[in-house]
Amino acid sequence: MAEYDFSTLNSSDLEELVCDLLNLEQPKSSPVKYKTFKDGKDKGIDLLYSSNTFEFEHVGQVKHFYRTGYAKMLAQLKKTETNKVKKLNPNKYIFATSVDLSVGNTQEIKTLFDPYIKNLNDIYGRKDLNRLIENHVEILNTHYKLWLSDFSILRKLLSSELEFRSAAFEEHELKRRLRIYVKTSLFEKAQEALEKNRFIIITGEPGVGKTTLAEMLIYRYIVEGYNLSYVLDDIKEAEKVLTPDDSKQIIYFDDFLGSTKVEINKAKGSETALRKILNRVSNMENKLVVFTTRSFLLKTTVEESENLRKFNIKAKTSLFELKEYDKGLRKQLLRNHIEDCDLKEELKELLSKEKLQEFIVNHSSYTPRSVEFITSEELVNQFNVDEFEDFIFSTFDYPDQIWRHAYLEQITEDDRLLLNTLLSFGDSATVNELEDAFNARIQYEAKNNNKQNEMFAFKKAFKRLEGGFIILKHDFIVNFINPSLTDFLLKFLGEDKEEVFRIAESVQFASQLTERLFSLGRADKIKLPESLEKRLLNDYYSFIGKGNPSYDLILIALVIYKYIDNDAKEEVVCNIINNISEWEALHQDYSLNLHFKEFMLAVKDNENINKALQDGIEDIVSSLFQGTDDIHDAVDVLKELVKSFEVDFEKINTEIISGHLDYIFSEYIANEVQWLYDWMTFEDEAQEKLDEINELVKQINNLGLKYEADTSEFEFDWFEVAMNNEMVRLMAKND
Repeated sequence: MAEYDFSTLNSSDLEELVCDLLNLEQPKSSPVKYKTFKDGKDKGIDLLYSSNTFEFEHVGQVKHFYRTGYAKMLAQLKKTETNKVKKLNPNKYIFATSVDLSVGNTQEIKTLFDPYIKNLNDIYGRKDLNRLIENHVEILNTHYKLWLSDFSILRKLLSSELEFRSAAFEEHELKRRLRIYVKTSLFEKAQEALEKNRFIIITGEPGVGKTTLAEMLIYRYIVEGYNLSYVLDDIKEAEKVLTPDDSKQIIYFDDFLGSTKVEINKAKGSETALRKILNRVSNMENKLVVFTTRSFLLKTTVEESENLRKFNIKAKTSLFELKEYDKGLRKQLLRNHIEDCDLKEELKELLSKEKLQEFIVNHSSYTPRSVEFITSEELVNQFNVDEFEDFIFSTFDYPDQIWRHAYLEQITEDDRLLLNTLLSFGDSATVNELEDAFNARIQYEAKNNNKQNEMFAFKKAFKRLEGGFIILKHDFIVNFINPSLTDFLLKFLGEDKEEVFRIAESVQFASQLTERLFSLGRADKIKLPESLEKRLLNDYYSFIGKGNPSYDLILIALVIYKYIDNDAKEEVVCNIINNISEWEALHQDYSLNLHFKEFMLAVKDNENINKALQDGIEDIVSSLFQGTDDIHDAVDVLKELVKSFEVDFEKINTEIISGHLDYIFSEYIANEVQWLYDWMTFEDEAQEKLDEINELVKQINNLGLKYEADTSEFEFDWFEVAMNNEMVRLMAKND
């Protein structure tokens, strides 16, 4: 027999399930057809069948007390439901619950609702509902949350890579997400598009539920035997994990265009890889890819990328933008949160008031995230009823202030220092680096502001913040709990120059310098605190983290050159360059690649720095070149480097450069050939494209680099292709 515990369903889900099961139990000749009602004050009616002669012929009540059990359910039935039934006076009363009922329990319920429950068969406990499901297995097709409550299915989900999004991702958290989720028509549409095109991109503004929709889809495919590959921060990872076989695989990249400028630049540098993987999966039957991103980031990236415009990503039916929820869905989501949260009863009662719910669901600032925020016990359980009501009004009326009260009133000074320190890293940091940077800030405060140090300050602050402000991923990466907190901190601290100064003075790592404080992409040049300038010039090695020292040294050199006006900086920059042992970071990080190219052009006439660069010029040129995936940009990079630094390709190993040229030429040629095949209507267009490619190859050879591109893909009957496309165009025009 089926063994569903219904823990992944909310009350409305259970009502719909029971209604469908009871209708399936009716003989085809029976006029009985039960229906449910939208959430609200049900007046004792969850299920109803009305006959021609009596409005309340059959009345059903469904109770979802899977967590609290029989005793609490019985107490509530006695308190609220018996009087409702007497007023309705139905000819038949049906009772169903997710609670497991004994024979004695069933008899007790029948006695309580006598004479309306005619016999024990009109009472359905957990086992009874499981028997009905076993008799009607087709019910699982429409009640997808139900099969996720099966123990073996849950184990499968929890062992997938989604588990590692957070250390708190345990069974109870998975079930909570499922109970809260409100399924919309977009779920089926997204699933259809995913199966048709093999990929989807879910867009929308922060907090509208992009990640939730993506994960619900992924849960379904994991259950169907797909193996999940979760991409962390680089689309090129997806290429590496995509297996070239018939195995079922779903790749998931949440927020794939990032949220910080560094991440966005990195994504722009990976557009070739993005287009490549989308092309690959579109021709592979058992491979699926799910992306999420903010709407404006996708729009900006596509508009700035000729490659993605040619791929015509916007025209694909795989693009889904989450916008506003209708009022019914808003209210359902709110009630799901109220039902499932652990708020004090008096706060739940306040939230259940119709007038307050109307205010929330009709408000222009409504998002799923705002609902989650006001039902978070960590944030609001300390309020009394009046304070909570004020908090709700201010949260929706002043959405920019959503985190202000929690940041200023609900956490300690150490907690704020930890959050501010994390912000200096961008959006995330390793636990060890965050602890070191936090301790440096504490020592700074003790020395300069007489702060009293507390033992185990980091561990205590971390514990207080985890779950409400920060989350731990992979057991060692600390992230802000959601982008809205990051947005608040950036705006709030941006208006506090003294705090920004203190953060800068206590910086411990190179990444803290460039992520938020002294961006390499700033058009203006702000002044570094004097003490920080001295540390950089006299002890730059102290800023090196525990990851890649060469990467940090490159960052430090760029910061010193850009932000310090001091006679000593040239010698320090030369020393740093001489101490860099490898330059691979220049092709692994698009943003770093971009800024180092700018640096090299800026120092081309500086004899000392130029001399320091010459010692590693072969590796520098190779790495800068590998970090460029656009063929035109790549040729321009080679031209500029040869012109400015007198690179002699006959004296260096060009194997890596030639290999990268093969890669970007093959991608470019494949893309151009596909465009011609789809759109060309004049035979000359193919020759024009081929001439353009040959001209690029000629420019490369003129630089002293011997190279020949493989253009065999152009060996095609383009006249026939052009005629076919023109015929299709004319037929479409006539239609």
